[in-house]
Amino acid sequence: MSALRLIDKPECPFCWRVRIAAALQSREVESLDRSEPEVLAEWQRLSPHRSVPVLIDGDLVLTDSGPILEYLAETGMALLPDSPRQRAEARSWMAYGDNVLGRSMREVVFEKRDKPEDEWDQERIREGVRGFLQGLPTIEKALDNGPFLAGGQPTLAECALFPRFALALTYGVEVPSDFPRIRQWIKRMVVHPAFMSASPERVRNILVEYA
Repeated sequence: MSALRLIDKPECPFCWRVRIAAALQSREVESLDRSEPEVLAEWQRLSPHRSVPVLIDGDLVLTDSGPILEYLAETGMALLPDSPRQRAEARSWMAYGDNVLGRSMREVVFEKRDKPEDEWDQERIREGVRGFLQGLPTIEKALDNGPFLAGGQPTLAECALFPRFALALTYGVEVPSDFPRIRQWIKRMVVHPAFMSASPERVRNILVEYA
């Protein structure tokens, strides 16, 4: 199986989930930092919507994390459960991570990133944290059924949701003790080599303390 090329941005959760999926499959991926001038030029040529990630496999170019993950699942080791119901659940969790957790954490990350603390909009941060926490009971309940969200091993659900929680921890948003199953779920990811190896170095240093 030939090496894949990924036009990448380290802390982007959409890029991050692709790196996790490839790591779970033990697939070789050449990560290309979008900020590098030669990579930037290729990215501008290949990505009509100016978005990351971009996956390049020979003459195939995919420019959205959803199709990229589906392609990896179809062409490599299983990233989806065997059961049609659980496969649908895994895909549903991807959407939940984007539309519930992601939209809320975006407010926190975008407000705190690259700004001194005395310039933060605290109301924007509070609203983001509130939305993030409101999304946790659904996940906590789902973890009643087992250690992972859609079957007995990590799937695309974990690939999509773990970066959201890792970014939350990185930007100072803790998972309350009211959600013990989620906290244990995060610890399972933190000690899993694929999830840690795919995480940005700055985030890994924070996650190590969480394990």
